[in-house]
Amino acid sequence: MIRINLLPYREFRRRAQIKRDGIGAAVFLVIVGGLLAAGYFHLQGVEQRHQARVDYMQTALNQIKDKLAEVNNIKERRAELTRKLEKIKELQRGRGLPVNILQTLGQAVPEDVSLTSMQQNKGGLQLEGDARSNNAISSFMRRLEASDLFRDPDLQVIQNKRGGGEEIKTFKMAVSLAKPDEPANGKQGKGGG
Repeated sequence: MIRINLLPYREFRRRAQIKRDGIGAAVFLVIVGGLLAAGYFHLQGVEQRHQARVDYMQTALNQIKDKLAEVNNIKERRAELTRKLEKIKELQRGRGLPVNILQTLGQAVPEDVSLTSMQQNKGGLQLEGDARSNNAISSFMRRLEASDLFRDPDLQVIQNKRGGGEEIKTFKMAVSLAKPDEPANGKQGKGGG
């Protein structure tokens, strides 16, 4: 009989099994490593896309903030110009006021009254003068009240004085100015109403 030694065959089978198991484990590790690498690179790509979106949004936000600052600056300049225009309009409305005051006073002063002092204060005039009689002062006050420019004449002081053989009345009076858009004494302008 022939004797065959099977020890090398078993050894060969065991080595082949170890080799197969090693190759399987290596393939498994390569597949797992590949999946991990693919997952890592995918997450890196997602992160980069999100970072790019964040950067884009930040840039857009900065542009919007710049535009908003520019709009606010324009609004401030517009408000300032509006205030200046209103001031100019107010000055234009009041430009002829001194001339109107003098003209109206000239028309309102009766023949027996002379003004010695006139001072404009906030909202009105302080008038001082001389008159021959109380009736002349009363007539002056009625004429002022009837004008469109003045309202509420208030006689503050009246004193008797002797001058040149005649008795003269010295007076101090305050009178308010009507606002340009408000008719004096409830009238609707010069034509009456």
